[in-house]
Amino acid sequence: MIIKSLTAENFRKYKRLQIENIPEKGLITISGENESGKTSIADALSYALFGRTFLTSEKNAHKLIAWGEKNASVILNFINKGKTYQLTRIVNTQGEVDAQLFYEEKAELLADTPDETETVLQEILGYGYETFSDSYYLVQRELSTPHPNSDSIKDMVGISVYSKISNKMHRANEVDDEELAYLRPKYEQAYKDLQAMGIDDTWLPELVESREAIETDQDYKGQLVAQLRNSADNYPADRSNYLAAQRKHRSFSLLSDLLLAALAVALGLWACIKYLPDQTQQWLMPYSLDKFPAVSEWSELWMPLLAATLAIGFFLSMLMTWRTEDRQITPLKEKAQLYSETLDESYQHAKTDINNVFTTRSLDLVKKANGGVLPQITIDHAELAKIPTLKEEISDFHTDGRDAENTVDALRSHIKEQQRHNDANLSIISGEITSEMERTAIASEFRQKLAEFDAGIRHHTRNIKVQNTAIDLLRSAAKEFTDAFNNSITKASANILPFFTNNHYSNVKIDDDLNIAVFSKEKNDFMDFDEISSGTQRQIMLALRIAMSEELAKTNDTDKQFIILDEPFAFFDHQRTVATLEKLPEVSDIISQVWVASQEFPEGTKADKEVVCPAGENLLIT
Repeated sequence: MIIKSLTAENFRKYKRLQIENIPEKGLITISGENESGKTSIADALSYALFGRTFLTSEKNAHKLIAWGEKNASVILNFINKGKTYQLTRIVNTQGEVDAQLFYEEKAELLADTPDETETVLQEILGYGYETFSDSYYLVQRELSTPHPNSDSIKDMVGISVYSKISNKMHRANEVDDEELAYLRPKYEQAYKDLQAMGIDDTWLPELVESREAIETDQDYKGQLVAQLRNSADNYPADRSNYLAAQRKHRSFSLLSDLLLAALAVALGLWACIKYLPDQTQQWLMPYSLDKFPAVSEWSELWMPLLAATLAIGFFLSMLMTWRTEDRQITPLKEKAQLYSETLDESYQHAKTDINNVFTTRSLDLVKKANGGVLPQITIDHAELAKIPTLKEEISDFHTDGRDAENTVDALRSHIKEQQRHNDANLSIISGEITSEMERTAIASEFRQKLAEFDAGIRHHTRNIKVQNTAIDLLRSAAKEFTDAFNNSITKASANILPFFTNNHYSNVKIDDDLNIAVFSKEKNDFMDFDEISSGTQRQIMLALRIAMSEELAKTNDTDKQFIILDEPFAFFDHQRTVATLEKLPEVSDIISQVWVASQEFPEGTKADKEVVCPAGENLLIT
């Protein structure tokens, strides 16, 4: 970046400041007495570029306004990488700032606000104020090197992006570490709470299984009681109907036999008369032979009709016999058989221990709820012992039912008593299920929290691992740049130093912390920086700062760069000042425009442009 012109109004001591026709290469001297406005020129350059100076920030830039004026403005024209720009900044007494950046060749507005200008200018120049003040802008202070880890050094080395990413990774690691410090105790506490609950994942399913078994048993008992009651109530009527149906069946069966016999006799007699008349006549009417023809005629005429009538009667009686058996006797016998089976099934079920439906642990729970004693039901063996005989008699309707009434009532009472015990046990099991479900729900919440905490811990741990890997890779890459930078400024300083020290010192060594050692020809060895005189130290530091500025320009692909030195020779003797001024424009092809401000310059100083600040004047146009 090379300065073409600088114009300012109402800026610090100047009503108007105008410097034009500035050479792109060479020495620009700024001279004048104290308070004559030398530093104001450097401040005008700094404020135009970055909106601040060495002594003012963006927040108090209104202090740069000349006394009694309402605003101040600075216009800077500069060249960077072959392109010409115009930069304007205005500030009023309220501290309101306006800024604009133009690309002159195309009359193109690049930025129209301070924020936009800062962003675009950063892209154009490749650095900000801090780096500028540590390289190109040395203001009334002792020459020193920036801190090796400063942002300006990182800009010079070309690792500022790496550094920003690495810093971002470090900050992310801090956040992840904080999250881990928060999550790990939470995880441990949730784990302890879960363990303290002593949840057995098999217990709730086992309880549900026991409840379902009791409910199934209850339903079954209810069905048996209902069937017994229904069968017992219907048995007397069924038996009465059965006996009536049996009598009807026997009557129709006897009638069928009689009709069949009569039909057989009628048909035999008819056949004998028709086919064996003589024999039949002798056998049937041996003493009334004269009447046989009438019998034969009657037989011929009426016997078939009689046989048909008998046959129809036989068929009808057989039909009624079958109908009685199929429609009445068989269904009633099936009901009796069902009653018998229900009685037997109920009896067998009543003998079963009601505690058999429980698992071992469920049984222990019921036992504990009953004071350590399992509920037992005493069965009336004397009464219920009749059931095996009784069920046989019932199946054939051999008993009238009154004998079974007491036995069935006893059986039903026993089953109902089992149901009552089941209800009590079911209440115990259901209560435990409710309690265990509540505990399981709480445990589920703990498990969910554990899963969330674990996922968070894994996530942040993985982040730290990835970020540390990235930091190591960035550090390795930055190390290569840093080594190259140190080598470059070592070489550049070695090239520049002889110009400033009349060849007394040439070789320098610079480590990663920018510590300097200088080779002395007299001692034929490297000397620590503290062993050198203060004047020589300042010459060496000036050479080092110019070398660093040159590296920054190279990093940003800048072929020509200006530098401002404000009172750099305050502690130089006359000889060193003359030698330094003479060699400054020649020490670097890149640092080609050198601005130097001083109260006075040695006689014979050759400047490519002289700027003289008149004492007591507020106008400077040159």
